[in-house]
Amino acid sequence: MKFYQPLVLACGLALWGCSPSQQAVEPADVSTFELTVAHINDHHSHLQPTQNIELMLDGEVITTEVGGFARVAEKIAEIRAANPDTLALHAGDAVTGTLFYTLYEGAADAALMNHVCFDAFELGNHEFDNGDTGLAKFLDYLATGPCETLVLGANVEPEVTVSPLTPKTRWDSFKPYSIFQFGQQQVGLIGLDIAVKTKNSSQPDATTMFADELETAAYYIAELQAQGIEKIGLLTHIQYANDIRLAKALPAVDFIIGGDSHTLLGDFSEYGLPSEGPYPTEVTNADGERVCIAQAWEYAKVVGELKVEFAGDAVQRCGGQPHLLLSEATPAALLQQDGLGAVAEDTTAKNLIADYQQQLDVLTQQVIAEVPERLCLKRMGPSTIAGCGLGRQSDAHSVVAQAFLQSAPQADFALQNGGGVRAEIAAGQFTIADAYRLLPFANTLVEVEITGAELQTVINQAVDYALSESGSDGAFPHGAGIQFDVNLQAQPGSRISNIQVWQQQAWQPLQAEQRYIMVTNSFLAGGNDGWQLLKQLNEQGRITDTYVNYAQSFVDWLRAQGEISRPEFHSTRTFIGQ
Repeated sequence: MKFYQPLVLACGLALWGCSPSQQAVEPADVSTFELTVAHINDHHSHLQPTQNIELMLDGEVITTEVGGFARVAEKIAEIRAANPDTLALHAGDAVTGTLFYTLYEGAADAALMNHVCFDAFELGNHEFDNGDTGLAKFLDYLATGPCETLVLGANVEPEVTVSPLTPKTRWDSFKPYSIFQFGQQQVGLIGLDIAVKTKNSSQPDATTMFADELETAAYYIAELQAQGIEKIGLLTHIQYANDIRLAKALPAVDFIIGGDSHTLLGDFSEYGLPSEGPYPTEVTNADGERVCIAQAWEYAKVVGELKVEFAGDAVQRCGGQPHLLLSEATPAALLQQDGLGAVAEDTTAKNLIADYQQQLDVLTQQVIAEVPERLCLKRMGPSTIAGCGLGRQSDAHSVVAQAFLQSAPQADFALQNGGGVRAEIAAGQFTIADAYRLLPFANTLVEVEITGAELQTVINQAVDYALSESGSDGAFPHGAGIQFDVNLQAQPGSRISNIQVWQQQAWQPLQAEQRYIMVTNSFLAGGNDGWQLLKQLNEQGRITDTYVNYAQSFVDWLRAQGEISRPEFHSTRTFIGQ
């Protein structure tokens, strides 16, 4: 494992980032000091508010609008104005997830982040979705203007002179840590990205490596302590459970601001939201001292406000709250509840988003592929339309599955339900708007760790559900990198057989005990459409959400292809109807 000394120590002002030329100041013996941290994570290019979110109040469903970057900007400005010693932090995965990234390649996200002016930003796994070159472009956008947000990534190791991130030195594009100055108080902040997931599930350059998170943190904690820095935080993109694990294993850590797991902390369960723990979560570090851990859900819906009260260099108290960014149009009965309240939209940010949205509305008419001949859609069974090729399985589902498989580098095959694809693909020019009509839902791609025997079970569950009285043929499976025979006259549980997976450039029989990686959509991951076993696998922690919108993955694939041809094969090899 390699470690490198930073070229500079990044020392910062309380509100507006840092000036690397400042000299470190010896901390004074101050009895108490309260640090406020305003933070978000995993906004995934969700710049507009989330519409029609359902909240519960006294058993009644209340639908309202939540979040959006204009409310993020407003809330962080409020927190800064009310608290003199504040850090504004972003814990990674700023990009990938909506057309704002697909079409602007990070420029829109960077513009809004620069308006907020975060003090530090940690690299997330999705920052590497378009390779080191794509990340370098986004960081160039982020460096535009006077904000100078520090970019952190202590365990990210692009090859020097090879990666565009490191043309000259290891720390050309980001730093391992920064030191922020608040009067006589110094706070060190180390950045960590999730190593294995980024390397295997995103698309960094082949020569870019990711060091172990625990070992990296321990190294730089020791380096900070050698400089007399004892108030130390981690800005991580490694998941909530790993934040807790690192906090317990490391010395000297005082607080962790995390991301990647999209964890909602705080007392929101009574409103029907998936709260997973207290805000902040408190654990004890390797020195036996308190650590404050916080995360702020996803998609710019929450701004966290963490309060870390120090007595000397030890944390005396963890406090603060997560702010759910409710629209001012939310019914008053909900806004009057403890811990809830409306947040106005920052005018400058709102106008900036509107400008990008207006351009986006034009760009969605952009032609991204040519379609030589019509690709018809059939939820289950062979086509009966002459223009589609009589007897062919659904071409529209097949090409969608191909796109899914290409979007998940470590997946062995892709499966998609018939109801998830909503339109055929007409001959002629295909636009981005067409892609979103084809795939109109708010689904993301998920990776499922599944055995051959479990796969056999779940796709038979899907077909059985499709044939049941209360079911739908929208449950029928379509895939890429996988083939099978279908016999609707067979007994339930055995209607799909002779499953094969494309591996090592050949079709290989499915092995019952072998574990595969399947990519599918988040709707099925919940056990919907009769795919019941997937819900159990999800509960066992064997499903990982990539947070890539499934329509976006199709758009990205088409832009690379330039043409949508009729597929050479379909996942349904033979089909016997009822």
